[in-house]
Amino acid sequence: MSIDVGTLVPVRGAWNAWQTAEVRLGDLEGIHWYQPAGAPRPLVHAYVDSTKTRGLIANACQTTPEPHRLLVCVLKRDAASPAYSELVRLAASVA
Repeated sequence: MSIDVGTLVPVRGAWNAWQTAEVRLGDLEGIHWYQPAGAPRPLVHAYVDSTKTRGLIANACQTTPEPHRLLVCVLKRDAASPAYSELVRLAASVA
């Protein structure tokens, strides 16, 4: 199954952050599994250019010149099922 790269995916700056932003699926790079300290299990993470986010997530935009890469987390509960399934497939391909 193919999913549109323009599909918006909710992302967080950290797995336990409350702030979210939306990013186009096609703008996510380096999709991978990662288990940050305190996380209950490995979660889908990716990198995105800071100028490609819609919304507010905690990052170093105030101290780092634009654009810069952000590490973001995608939670299953936030993302639409087809988009999350595609992210899982892409993360598994690099493992």
